[in-house]
Amino acid sequence: MRAPMAGRAARTFALAAGLAAAAAPRAAAAPRSVLASYSFEDEVATGPDTFAIWQGARHTSTGRGRVALSGAFHLSGYRSVEIRDVAGDRDFPEVQGYFPLRTSGRLYFHFAFLVTDVAEELNIALAGPRFFQVKKDGIALWLATRDGRLVHVTRGARQPLFALDPFTWYAVDVAYDVGEGVYSLKVRREGDGAPLVALRDQPNAPGASGSAVDKFSFVGSPFADTSNVHYYVDDVVIGTDEAVTQVDFVAPGRRKLFVDLFAEHQRRLREKPRCLPVVAPEDLGIRSSDLAAVGREALAAIARGVLSGERLDPARAEELSAAWRDRFAPAFEWKAGCDALESGEVGAALARFERAAAAEPAAPLIALSRVVALAARRRFREADELLLGLGDAREDPRYAVVSAYVGLARGDLDRAEEWLRDPAARLFDRESNPLLAALERAFPDDLAAALRRRLGPLFQDRLEETLVAEQYYHVQLWRGRYDRARDYALGMAARLRQIGLPPGVWQARAGDAAFHRRDLAEARELYLTALGGERDAAARMALLLKLADVAHLTGDLAGERALREHYYGTLAQ
Repeated sequence: MRAPMAGRAARTFALAAGLAAAAAPRAAAAPRSVLASYSFEDEVATGPDTFAIWQGARHTSTGRGRVALSGAFHLSGYRSVEIRDVAGDRDFPEVQGYFPLRTSGRLYFHFAFLVTDVAEELNIALAGPRFFQVKKDGIALWLATRDGRLVHVTRGARQPLFALDPFTWYAVDVAYDVGEGVYSLKVRREGDGAPLVALRDQPNAPGASGSAVDKFSFVGSPFADTSNVHYYVDDVVIGTDEAVTQVDFVAPGRRKLFVDLFAEHQRRLREKPRCLPVVAPEDLGIRSSDLAAVGREALAAIARGVLSGERLDPARAEELSAAWRDRFAPAFEWKAGCDALESGEVGAALARFERAAAAEPAAPLIALSRVVALAARRRFREADELLLGLGDAREDPRYAVVSAYVGLARGDLDRAEEWLRDPAARLFDRESNPLLAALERAFPDDLAAALRRRLGPLFQDRLEETLVAEQYYHVQLWRGRYDRARDYALGMAARLRQIGLPPGVWQARAGDAAFHRRDLAEARELYLTALGGERDAAARMALLLKLADVAHLTGDLAGERALREHYYGTLAQ
């Protein structure tokens, strides 16, 4: 970096509620030798006084610079952090995390990263109270990419390490002796036994002994604003004991898969109706512009508590200005509804969810929570209508679990078997009805709704059929009847094919059922068949990610990497 980072310390740092929820402090459960630990899942061990900071990322809504949790590429668990910089946008998306100040002893730092275009600049640092100046108590460790190579800075001089490959995970282990001001550095590439780099006793960036550290940073090009880097970070661990930072590198089966998510959410709903967890702030209608200003008031701690599952204290909202209370009222209403649902007060919960939905009608998790409450009250027609409006969420395991919950609650899914026997007569399914789709595109919402009511005898049974068929399939997954779920999905696919409609969605569901039963060869074949006829970009991306999971479990690292490249190519279109 050509200029010190000190000036950036004065910038407003924004706490991203999505990461705060994923890395919510659980100090009591964390070993004292762990200072910070982020695997970016729902529950992670974090040490005392640790939290994560996201800076900038003002343009997430326009697809420009961003910092976000991502399920696209992940080394462990089912999520990583995606950092995307955009040259010339005057913004510097960054993940910055804090841990208790270390002025002596040894510090161990582990993380993994994957870059899509190695020619673009990124910067990774351990730093101290003087932030990112190349001085004592400023930057201690500085790794970066320059001209396609990973480099490190020692005694103020840049030293090349090796040429990077795109779409490849690299695991980095650093042992920093604070008193001596030196570190050891080891870097491993996925699939390789021996490390690419194994250095000892390297002077820190300023060449100063006793240079304290209390933060880490992952960023693009923070000064020149010339980078279009797009990279992913996973498994960040900082500790005072080398053993706690030793993380297995791409151990088969260690990564969480979409089927694991289904099982986790199922366990939550198996006991009683309750809310499913927040995955990203957008679940509750919270936008990047809100996060960019969240640190200005006491909102940070409140938002972190709400999104990490703590019970809501209504008095805390009084700490906020009227404008912020209004903006975050839907999230607060949703959380109050979740607390009521947890206590068995279904009616009160539903009222809360409906108020939240009136303010944020497009927030998917608010809608799913309403569906759960409606099903618990046996108001299935309303629950079905809400599920119909969540078509974009159908690849989300939370949608699948809620769909199964509704199916179990209504208890009449045997009808779904009958619908396979008469495919030619069922031409008015919601997902395959060109007339209904044309009506909804051509007319305002209120007029389309009026037409549906007037034409109810013609359409409503078909709408219900589509949803109950989906719920029947998801219930079979819930009950562990994977063969029956696969056969049903294949039957639905054949039915669609008979009437000249694309069968891809049900072909993919057949693949999901095979994946659930860990028949990976069959799952791969079914996914490839579905991919061959799929034209929707989002559906193709979902299939590519599932194929990558198959490759991962079968140890096919080259195939998994090729699928990453296909995925990124789709994103770039």
